[in-house]
Amino acid sequence: MKSYLEYFASSENFGVALNTDIFETNIINIILLLVILFVVIKNFLTENLTARKKKIVDDIQNAETRLADSNKRYTEAKKQWAQMDIIIKEINHQMEVTKQNVLKLKWDQGKEDLSKKFATAIAVLRNRENKIFNDVIKEVSKKALNRVIFKLQKQLGKVEQSAIVNRKITQLGD
Repeated sequence: MKSYLEYFASSENFGVALNTDIFETNIINIILLLVILFVVIKNFLTENLTARKKKIVDDIQNAETRLADSNKRYTEAKKQWAQMDIIIKEINHQMEVTKQNVLKLKWDQGKEDLSKKFATAIAVLRNRENKIFNDVIKEVSKKALNRVIFKLQKQLGKVEQSAIVNRKITQLGD
């Protein structure tokens, strides 16, 4: 510092001169630069930082609002999901009940159809049995009658046969 004071005190260096002492000039230049920067840029930086802070705060508030809205929508979606789950379970239950009812109805209809078919088959079989029985009785009767006629023809002569026929004719006339 001594050299600096001596520098200003001497008359030969009165005025503006080049100081070659790098240490002294850099410190003064740096201090002057910082003071000028502080004075000039202070308002600019303050305004920019304030605006940036306000923007960050607004962004955080918007993000919190969106988060609250998202949480609300998520809660509503969970409620709707639970309701849909209940509705799906009810639909599945109703579908199962309907399926069982349809199966029971089909089973009952099938049973009824089979009963009708069996009843019809039994009636057809009884009719055929009766027809066959009647055919057998007719055949047996025909054969028995033919045998009786054959035996009578052998045992009775023509005169006796004529007498029986005449008697029957007279009975028919009375």
